[in-house]
Amino acid sequence: MDTNIYVALSHQVAMRRQLDIIANNIANMDTTAFKRESVMFKEYIDDIDGDMPKSLRQVAFVQDYGISRKMTDGNYVTTGNPFDIALSGDGLFKVRRENGEVAYTRNGHLALAEDGTLVVSTGQPILDADNNPIQFPTPSNFTGVEIASDGNIWSKEHGTLGKLGIVTFADTSQLNKIGDNLFNTQQAPLQAQDYKIIQGVTESSNVEPIVEITKMIEVSRAYTSMAKLMEDTQNAQDQAINRLTRLT
Repeated sequence: MDTNIYVALSHQVAMRRQLDIIANNIANMDTTAFKRESVMFKEYIDDIDGDMPKSLRQVAFVQDYGISRKMTDGNYVTTGNPFDIALSGDGLFKVRRENGEVAYTRNGHLALAEDGTLVVSTGQPILDADNNPIQFPTPSNFTGVEIASDGNIWSKEHGTLGKLGIVTFADTSQLNKIGDNLFNTQQAPLQAQDYKIIQGVTESSNVEPIVEITKMIEVSRAYTSMAKLMEDTQNAQDQAINRLTRLT
């Protein structure tokens, strides 16, 4: 296969990956606290066979090597529900998965389970600084629940009930999506400092639909152009082979 086609194919694979990420952003533009993602690319240089000078034998291919995640705040949507909270600034909530592992999320749409455990909207318990679930006394018929900006939870009937554990990481690009708007990572969590919790609101996705749709159109056009280039290159090769065959 011609080197030009190899290079064009590497561009197409990269653009297909980019289209998948853009489509996922658009699909999650209404997901609570979803963070916009983009693909990171790098140049891969390889030598082709031949007797040409090395500078002419080096060919640059395109490879994607990771996902960049935009961790800026989304908009805040007022709900009036005292168990809805949003994180402003740095930080992630900790939750306990069904398999016992600790995962991380920005989803602050909380509720009380039947046993009084404070859980996120997907049902996993949200944790305090010591990785323990936050437990409300039952029956949970409170007339006033306050969640302070530092994460302390208080009710008129029972006083302080716990404090939400808020963590951050040295490299948020190493957070791996595991479903239910949750992340895990091999990094050690750090105590978040620059954050504020806002009660009675939820954080919306930080995806900008018009920006994503515009990018999808641009990448789709580039993908189509690259496919046309590959087709023209292949046709030119076929024509050259046919002419050589007639000459022989």
